[in-house]
Amino acid sequence: MNDQHILLVEDDESLQQLIEKLLQNNNYIVSKANNIEEAQKLVKLFIFDLIILDVMLPDSTGLEFYKNSIKDRINTPVIFLSALSNIDDRINGLELGADDYIGKPFDSRELILKIKKNISKKQSLDIVNFGENTEFDLKKEQLIHKGVKVNLSSNELKILKLLITNSHQYLTRDLLNAELGLDFLSRSGDMQISRLRLKLKKECNLEDIIRSVHGKGYKIFL
Repeated sequence: MNDQHILLVEDDESLQQLIEKLLQNNNYIVSKANNIEEAQKLVKLFIFDLIILDVMLPDSTGLEFYKNSIKDRINTPVIFLSALSNIDDRINGLELGADDYIGKPFDSRELILKIKKNISKKQSLDIVNFGENTEFDLKKEQLIHKGVKVNLSSNELKILKLLITNSHQYLTRDLLNAELGLDFLSRSGDMQISRLRLKLKKECNLEDIIRSVHGKGYKIFL
């Protein structure tokens, strides 16, 4: 199994099971939500590579959830699910900025192709610049300063990537610990962020780009 993690938000149990099995058979990790409330909890706990989002859900619409909760997640493609006959859902979702759309019923091969295409497209946007002399390659997970690779640990690289791909929001300790595979109450993630800050200052002359706010978490300022 690869490490690409997909969130499936679908309230039709039989369709949810069908899509879940299809994704697992294609080696994706799957988290499921039956409604918006469950989906909101999951997007606070995990960084997803892609979200499959039904338009009509029992407690709200997928369009509202996309607009309010996930539109600004720059590295999370979204594929909307909706009845083929409802063209308005398709147009509204694409106008909001969603990455793709698939109508129900659909061919499983088409869904897998759309998933692969959209994950690949987002992964191609892989260079982030910190001023003139420093850049981070999201695909290769390398920090380069003046043409020289900066030595970072695997967890420091993962943290930097998490901060960059979620630069619109604060990275909570719960989310940080979950992504690093740490215990819920662990302070190890906080210590690793402190070391990362010191390296950015010492090796790249980057100071105060990772900031913390009590009760919110960590945020990178690009």
